[in-house]
Amino acid sequence: MQVKPHSMDYPLFFTVLILVAVGVLTVFSASSAKALHDHLPASYYAVRQLVAAILGVVFLAGVAHIPYTFWYRRAPLLVLAGYLLLCLVFVPHIGMNEGGGWRWIGRGGLHMQPSELAVIFNVIYLAFFFTKKAVFAHDFKKGYLPALIVTGLTFALILLEPDMGTAMTLAFSSIVVLFASGVALRPLLGVVGGLGVAGVVLAFVESYRSARVAAWLHPFQYADSIGLQLVQGLTALSAGGWFGRGYDMSMEKLGYLPAPYTDFVFPVFVEEWGLVGAIALLCAFCFVIWRGFMTARFAKDRFGALLAAGITGMLAIKTFVNLGAVTGLLPVTGIPLPFISYGGTSLVMNLFAVGLLLSVSRYTLEEEPEVDPLADVIPVEEAQARRTARRPADTGASAREHAGTPQHRRPAEVHPLASARRSKAGAPSHADDSPVWRSRRESAAAQAAPSRPSARSPVPPERTWAARRKQDPPHPPAPRGGPGGRGKTKWRDRFRKER
Repeated sequence: MQVKPHSMDYPLFFTVLILVAVGVLTVFSASSAKALHDHLPASYYAVRQLVAAILGVVFLAGVAHIPYTFWYRRAPLLVLAGYLLLCLVFVPHIGMNEGGGWRWIGRGGLHMQPSELAVIFNVIYLAFFFTKKAVFAHDFKKGYLPALIVTGLTFALILLEPDMGTAMTLAFSSIVVLFASGVALRPLLGVVGGLGVAGVVLAFVESYRSARVAAWLHPFQYADSIGLQLVQGLTALSAGGWFGRGYDMSMEKLGYLPAPYTDFVFPVFVEEWGLVGAIALLCAFCFVIWRGFMTARFAKDRFGALLAAGITGMLAIKTFVNLGAVTGLLPVTGIPLPFISYGGTSLVMNLFAVGLLLSVSRYTLEEEPEVDPLADVIPVEEAQARRTARRPADTGASAREHAGTPQHRRPAEVHPLASARRSKAGAPSHADDSPVWRSRRESAAAQAAPSRPSARSPVPPERTWAARRKQDPPHPPAPRGGPGGRGKTKWRDRFRKER
């Protein structure tokens, strides 16, 4: 299906820009006290966030004007590049060990987190795989298993850093792509159940993870230690009221809330802008997610739909996990709030993902496609099997005739839609009045008429046995005792009559 590129989804684009601007202002307010305490300028973290935002917007604009089919053939290479970057994290003098984990590459102010990029590359690959192997979506060995192997390897490398939050984001983003691709529901539920069991097991394997779960279940019992961040975050949420304290007037950022400009930036925002500001921010995120899924719905082909659904699902999962963690609905996982939390790599990668989404929006259709354009693309072996199954069983000479003689199909006839509607409504159509149409009907009736009446057709009354008996009365019976029998007497009578 050829679709000319049109303008991208500008409502989505400007909503993301507004979120990025709000994020830069919130980071400045939440990090100013921390920067001054570290003998740095008050705008230190905000300036770095602004530089990352500008770089991310440049990436967004560039990717949005590249046709998204550019990433289709390069999807396997992108996954291999993601593996390489995740392995470089553990190489000395290349990877960075900070906060007890090997999660960054680089030195000083120039470093990146490869796991953020690996999640996007995995979504691109899954969209490519379930487009190329669309007919094997219900086959476990050819559909599920290769996708699970690729995703599982990426999941294991991210978990070794360790970064369980990003690993769970990868897993659930992959589930979104699997669900959108139309795979069988029962194996998908099995995968979800397996992830749930694995999450529970991993949560209690490490001591710091089990401590986080305990602090999540009983935050006020651990208010002086690991539960301090959650308790102070809930305090900031309750202190905001309806309209908040005002911009840069938060009290929790003054040393009460640890790291207020990273994962727990949302409580600072609510404390300054209140419940009204929180609702407005949530509406902006909901609008972005809605526009993303609408882009997937009106995409022109399967790859674009799966790519848009996967990217939107990734952003939705990050938003839900962060907001659930800061409000006490989920354990603290360390996932930043998209476009708002401080973090150069996270912001640039999220804007890169939005650029992919906007690229798909440039090729959307005005109406939802009724038929998948890739639904007819099937392997040659399967097509031959389908034709063999549909062909009636032939034996003997008829089978040899089918094998050696080409089968000619009747050409399709296209009839006007208006005449069909008139005929259904009972009104005379113009096609019935034409001599060509009348001659065709007469010739078709003549060909369809049998040369002799069938067994079920009624017999004319003049040809019945009773009518023939009245017209031609039978001859009187010949005497049985004469010589020659009945046959000779009858032959003599006929000969005399003829003479």
